[in-house]
Amino acid sequence: MSRPLHIAVDANVLEAPWGGIPKHVHRVVAELVAAGDRVDLLVNLRRWESPVPGARAVPLRLRGRELWRDVAVPLWALRRRPDVLWAPETVLPRRIGVPTVVTVHDLAALIFPGSKPPQVERRFRTSIPRSVRSATRVICVSEATARDVASHWGVEGLDVIGNGVDDRFTPGDADAERRWASATFGLEAPFVLHVGSLEPRKGLDVLIAAAGEAGWRLVLAGQPGHEGERILAAAEQAGAVWLPDVDDEALARLYRAAEAVALPSLYEGFGIVALEAMASGTPVVVSAEAGALAELAGDAAVQVSERDPGAWTAAIASASERRGALVTAGLERAGAHRWPRVA
Repeated sequence: MSRPLHIAVDANVLEAPWGGIPKHVHRVVAELVAAGDRVDLLVNLRRWESPVPGARAVPLRLRGRELWRDVAVPLWALRRRPDVLWAPETVLPRRIGVPTVVTVHDLAALIFPGSKPPQVERRFRTSIPRSVRSATRVICVSEATARDVASHWGVEGLDVIGNGVDDRFTPGDADAERRWASATFGLEAPFVLHVGSLEPRKGLDVLIAAAGEAGWRLVLAGQPGHEGERILAAAEQAGAVWLPDVDDEALARLYRAAEAVALPSLYEGFGIVALEAMASGTPVVVSAEAGALAELAGDAAVQVSERDPGAWTAAIASASERRGALVTAGLERAGAHRWPRVA
């Protein structure tokens, strides 16, 4: 039996709003702790409490994120000698005397310029490719992301380890959840749910147009991103309902209440929303040309190749008609993606 590892984590992302990468880090760290590993969470703060029971908070305050990463982290590692440093946001110190692992979640900032803040796009042109090329091991969350990394940065020997799905996302009484959705948010069935930020990369224009012609209401759960105000205005004009602040508990209930979950994205590095919806026993409709979405969904979802509202309306109707078969296939697919296995 191998000895427990001492794992240092650049955990600054855990201070960000709850979303895909913070959730990924939180869940992986929790599973590493449960497996008996010692996990130190390094953050650029004066005081901080670990949000993961059993993981140790290590506040190392130094003005400037790059200075913190290139000076404070290597000095700490020199004293503490962890077995490995994990960078879940993909940026490593320029020099550090311990083995390193980086995780690449997607290359949206390169593939869709303007979809991320300028400072993020700069990192994808500078510090992130440097870190990927220098890391001891590189993890990509999907085969599609691994292909993108190899194509853009010429890195090979990549490890593909996907995301997991939380235990809270399980099937339930859909009728009871629809009554809850009506009482809580004023949502009347049937409704089609989209979960994610409101930005052009999510391809929402085609879904909004479909909603204007179909017999169901579109529900958008997520915060505005790049061009979010324009997308939200078009959605509201089409009669869509916007839910900006939905926690995981409410999200699980919305998944179960929805007629289908529709993801018309132009690009995704993984697609955890599809996985959560499948685990909740809800049919899923995805874009067939969106990076990792088709890879993740396989035959457990209806895939749509056309960027046409009519095609999406027909696909959602098909998902409703095939509900039983899609739910069975989706539950099986989601069952292969659990956080203990990922960690």
